[in-house]
Amino acid sequence: MTKQNKIKLIILPVLLVIAVLVAIYKLPNQKFYLEDSYYKTSEFITINNNELEKLIKDKKSFVLFVYQPACVTSANFEKTLNEFLKEETLQIYKISFSDMKNTDLSKYIKYYPSFAIFSKGQMRDYLDASSDEDLPKYENKEQFKKWLTKYVILKENNQNLATTKENKETQTIETQNINLENVTKEENKINIYMFWGSTCPHCKEEFAFFNEIEQEYGNYYNLYEFEVWQNTENRQIMNAFAQALGDETSGAVPYTIIGDTSFKGFSESSKEKFKEAIKKNHKNAKDVYFDKIKNN
Repeated sequence: MTKQNKIKLIILPVLLVIAVLVAIYKLPNQKFYLEDSYYKTSEFITINNNELEKLIKDKKSFVLFVYQPACVTSANFEKTLNEFLKEETLQIYKISFSDMKNTDLSKYIKYYPSFAIFSKGQMRDYLDASSDEDLPKYENKEQFKKWLTKYVILKENNQNLATTKENKETQTIETQNINLENVTKEENKINIYMFWGSTCPHCKEEFAFFNEIEQEYGNYYNLYEFEVWQNTENRQIMNAFAQALGDETSGAVPYTIIGDTSFKGFSESSKEKFKEAIKKNHKNAKDVYFDKIKNN
């Protein structure tokens, strides 16, 4: 027997054992419980990168929602998760994609939003936002639950989650602490408040639009812009403004308020709507900040 054949005889059994172990590890019926404390209430618990690394170091079993603040896809996925939490008792950790990029998890999760499952500090699986195969799990709570329960054992729901959910939805955002010293209200000028994200392409298009119309319409409005993906304080301002107008606070950017009328997103059709709102309302314009927030 040649030396090469002997090496093959040694390597092949080893590879076979490894393949069997991997197959067993990936079997759907290898389910596990999360930490007991995660079955007490249905809620999101926001953590930072240091807290995530400690959970992994302490070999905890938990689930993690990776999101980007003010991202429409993240907001839509969070709605799916909320639908899931209406029926199940489970605590879900929540971390911003910007924070997650500072951890080893960024080697695997390249896009947001995502959802990761950990067993004793080891990631078992995660959702890939760029995968067509994972798309149904983002959009449908039953598809998400089917995927999650391949790994995680859920416990019987013993609490009134509808009441819990209703209580959360009735919580209000504190607006009395919003104080924008740089914002003024000028006669015959309408205030425009633009909330945007640092890498949002539609936000860049909207900025280009305002640059285009500045010469013709600049005397009719003042533009105040707030970056919300990196700036937590600005995100609170956006939420307060949205609440004052009765809008959902988890909407996407760009989120623009002209006077006291809000616009979500930006496209070619938005241009005429913005121009019309400016021309029609710049005289004696109502203002979300001065009329709805500051006065209250």
